[in-house]
Amino acid sequence: MKHTDRRGRPADPEILLPQKHLNMTFFVITIMVITTIQWITLDMYLPALPILKEEFHTTESMLNITINAGIVTTAVSTLFSGTLSDRFGRKPVLLIGLIGSAVCTFLCAFSGSVLSMAVLRAAGGLGTGSVLTVTSAMIKDSFSGRRFERSMTLLQSIAAMGPLLAPTLGSVLINISSWHSIFYFLGIATGITAIPILISTETWPKEIRVAEHMSAVIKEALSIARAPAFALFLGIAAFLTIPVWAYIAVSSYVYINDFGISNVAYGILYGVGAGMSIIAPFLYMLLVRRLSGAWVVTITVAMVLTGASSLLLIGRLHPLIFLFSIVPLMIAEGMIRPLSIVVLLEEYSHAAGSASALMQFACNLVGIVGTSLATLAWSSMITGTGLISLGCGLMALLLWILMRRRDLLRGRLGY
Repeated sequence: MKHTDRRGRPADPEILLPQKHLNMTFFVITIMVITTIQWITLDMYLPALPILKEEFHTTESMLNITINAGIVTTAVSTLFSGTLSDRFGRKPVLLIGLIGSAVCTFLCAFSGSVLSMAVLRAAGGLGTGSVLTVTSAMIKDSFSGRRFERSMTLLQSIAAMGPLLAPTLGSVLINISSWHSIFYFLGIATGITAIPILISTETWPKEIRVAEHMSAVIKEALSIARAPAFALFLGIAAFLTIPVWAYIAVSSYVYINDFGISNVAYGILYGVGAGMSIIAPFLYMLLVRRLSGAWVVTITVAMVLTGASSLLLIGRLHPLIFLFSIVPLMIAEGMIRPLSIVVLLEEYSHAAGSASALMQFACNLVGIVGTSLATLAWSSMITGTGLISLGCGLMALLLWILMRRRDLLRGRLGY
């Protein structure tokens, strides 16, 4: 049966499941806003840490627990939330995640100690992980073809802006009011975004859900994780992402301590590099119109190897040269991210929730790996970042060669 719009005209064939009560453009914008708010929830309160240190009479290391608690539970939540949505539907899992995140974040404003804030951040992270996983699956449920590709790419680009803008927005709220206002804002904003979801149409109806029992759904998720095509391509994306996290972890030390530039100059240079992550998904969209996905993978691997070589050979000469060496890494990560999500969700569309969950978990895992590797006792953080990037680039190249030889995802990547 063909879908028609409200005027009886044939609907867009790339819309797999139209919304009954929401305009499709508004629906996509809602998903983007939800995702962005959840990302900024993770680090918007960073400017308040010095104030919290004084108010809570604690140390920097203890306050870091509040940050890590949210990140860890977000990662854990991604593993089961997608599987739950495959079994029970996207809408209830998303609403529970939004409500949980909203309540816990709002209550953070009343925290009087590190312990209470860490507990609330951990609980809120469970909701955040659910939201980030389910929203990607909902886009896959709703669209196909170019429309899915455009929507997912735009979602990734807009979401990348959240963590970049969050500390600045947090600073503004602190100056206007107090650190409490950050959590008031985030809690209320998250709650508001749940309203359109309440009247939205379920994108994963009962008749197409994976199974009647959770054991079968979990079995399906494990089979996806073990599939060579999924594991190898996700591995390529992960290895091309680790260098960016390594850079994020050491950037302030390199620019300010090693090169001796000011905090203002550091902010400008960091912003230029981060801006590449926002532009890169749109560059990916331009490339895939002219080249196959396989060419995009090859280009991203080559960019990481080029950036790594530049870091090792000339990265220590000048801060602008260091930035110039980082730019290929940022662009490569920004292009492989939407490509991997589009390809793998298309390939495993029958269990998009589980596939999305595994990808979100991998994203959180590589962040921990990248920051941990970068902060080892390297003789030079620039050299360390270069060696990490070189190793990751070579591993991605090896996995790509294996995929090509085994003809995995050939139809999706067009080689």
